[in-house]
Order: sequence, then structure tokens, then C-alpha cells
Amino acid sequence: MQAFDVVLTSNYSPWSRYRGGGQKSAHMLATALALAGKRVCVVYSKAPWERVEVPSGLPYQVRWALFVGIRPGISSPLRFLNGLTFLPVVRRLCGPRTLIIGNGDEASLLWRIRERGRLVFSSRNTYDGYLRGKDWSKASTWLGILAREPRFVAVALAARRADVTVCTSDFSRVQARECFGIDDAATAVIPNGLDPQFVGPAFREAGQHGVLFFGRLAGNKGVQQGVEAYLRLPAQIRSLHPLTLAGDGPLRGRLERMARDAGAESQIRFVGWLGSRQLAQAIVTSRLVLLPSLEESFGNAVLETLATGQNLITTSACAIPEVAGPYGTLVAPDSVPELTEALLRELGHVRGEKEIADQRQYFLNRFSWARVGEAYLGLLDRPASGRAPGDDAAALSPRPANAFAEPA
Repeated sequence: MQAFDVVLTSNYSPWSRYRGGGQKSAHMLATALALAGKRVCVVYSKAPWERVEVPSGLPYQVRWALFVGIRPGISSPLRFLNGLTFLPVVRRLCGPRTLIIGNGDEASLLWRIRERGRLVFSSRNTYDGYLRGKDWSKASTWLGILAREPRFVAVALAARRADVTVCTSDFSRVQARECFGIDDAATAVIPNGLDPQFVGPAFREAGQHGVLFFGRLAGNKGVQQGVEAYLRLPAQIRSLHPLTLAGDGPLRGRLERMARDAGAESQIRFVGWLGSRQLAQAIVTSRLVLLPSLEESFGNAVLETLATGQNLITTSACAIPEVAGPYGTLVAPDSVPELTEALLRELGHVRGEKEIADQRQYFLNRFSWARVGEAYLGLLDRPASGRAPGDDAAALSPRPANAFAEPA
């Protein structure tokens, strides 16, 4: 069998019931690389009982690895063992010049076939604070983390043994260094690109009404704080600008009770997950978007909103300021009073057409999956690290690459 130019891995797939930004990013990157003329394959995982319908016409090929776990989810027991099922599948697809891109804990053992190509670990998550400053040269560190959160042991293996660890932001680069002891010289910053579905729709300030939140209804997305801030608005403003929550998650029941207790059932709507096209339309037809996330290693939702020219209220958490640049309204994370103040101010603020157009052009010029794909392919020209845990990677590059730099 002819080896692929690029092989990507991802736990779950963009068409699985459990999916998120990581799966979408793997799909978008694979598509960009395939459109650039590369022969690309993505290895996704699924449980034996999971039925996944893959759309026809993909520009890349798909292979499946067995998902090891009792239930789907970020902390699914035994998912740290998925490296065992991915390894033989990926091995069969690779040749001497294959670029192997792992996207999570499923890449824990891919270093065992690094001699077949260039191994890149793509770090797309935020990591718990207790990982900071751990000494990974000690067996006690590995055993302690294995007992507390096994998937972080798998992530440490993938990140510390890769030739290059790619981070989506400088914030993520710092986390990689502090949490897994990775030298900056063995990293590169390559942001995510913009979903093409969000390239066409353009916001026009023409009497729109309503506030939109979209994403997982979970604590780390700050959705509860967002609802609390919205409920502090005067009743007449809430009547004019109902809040739409597009998404689902563990906090949905609590949020529904909050709306009932406040007598605001008619002002807070739960519409479930929206497809990219529907979501883009919802963004540009709302008065503003509210995304008060408490942690983001990048912030796809921030990018998708601002690229339409829409006004955004978000927070200064983690990598969000890097993505938002000079646009949007950023408040302190977890601050309900600041969110309320921002909602009151921005719902009454009218921006000029030039400001909206400049904002839109800024993001369309800066973030594209074609540019992301080029940056990943450029990693093939970097010296191989040949590193193992604890090795000094300083010889890789005197200045780590940062693809956030403004395009020429």
C-alpha cells in the first residue's frame, strides 16, 4: 500500500455524538492539506456499537481505530489506552516522509513509529493547574498522574516524545512548557483556521434583536454566569433582546430552572446544537453574541463570531485575547457584574460600517485553513528532535515559530 503524505489522528470524529472543536479542527486541517495536493488520511476512533455516518465526497481518506472506554467523554475511563489501538492502524499508513499529526491522548504511542516520518503533537486543550511544575523525570510523577487523571499521562507521552509540539496560541505554548516540561524550542504556534461556513455571512447593523450564546452548556464555557448577567438586565431590555442558547450540555437543566425561577422562560430559548450554516446565520441576525468562556486554548467560537463582523462580549481568559486581537469586548473571567455592564452598554452601542468591515477583513486575512496547512507542512523542514523525555531540545530552533504573525 502506498504511504500517505499526512496522517492525522483524533479520538472521536466530527460526525460522532461526542464531538467538539478538536474533531472539527482535525477535519478542517485534513481537508486543507488534501486540497493542497497531499494524500491525506485521518484515523478517528469509535466504539464497536457506535454507528457513524461519514459524508460522501471527503477529499481525504478515513480509517477507524477502536475506542477504548466505558463511556464517551473527556474523562472516559480507560481512554488513555487508545494509544494501543491507534498505533497499529497508523503504522500501516506511514512511510519515511509521512507527516504524522496527533491531536490528543490517542497519540501517546505514535513516537514508536517516528522513524517512519515526522511526528507532530497538536495541543488543542487547556490543562489542569496541578500539572504545573511537575518533574516528569521522576517515576513518582507518572504514577501520581496516572492515579489522578490517566489521560494526562498519555498526553505527556505524546507531547514529550514528538518532534514538534504545535500549540494554537502562546498561552498554550506556556502551558505545554509548565505542565509537561517541553522546551519552547521544540514547539510552534499555529492557530486554527476559520470554518468556510463563516466566511460568507456578514453582519449588518440593521435593527437586529437578541443575544446569542453558542457552545457546550458546561461550566468552563461560563454559560451560567452569562445567564445570570442576562437576568440582571431590565425586563424591557430582555423583552426586546431575548437570549438564545444554541448547544447542549450538563448545565442545561440548571439553566432551565434559572429561567423558570426568574419568570423568564419566554426570554431564554434553548435550541440545541446548530449546524455551521445555521449557526453562522444565527450569529449575523443577532444583536450581539455572548461567549463568557472561562478557559480556551484557542477559541474557535470567538473567531467564528468576530469574522462575521458581529459584536462579541467575551472574557480575557487564557488565549481569547490573542484570538480576538483589538476587537470584541473583553471582561474579567467569572465576573457577572462586568458581563451585565457590558451587555447594557453594547446592546445600545451602534458601530459604523467601516469599523465592522475592518474587523471582518482582519479575521478573514489572518485565519485560514490553507495557511494553517502550509504552516504544518513547513514543519517537515525543521530538524528532527529525536528527543525522549528529559532531553534538551534547544538545538531544534533558536526561535520557535509563531504563525500568529501578521501575513505579508
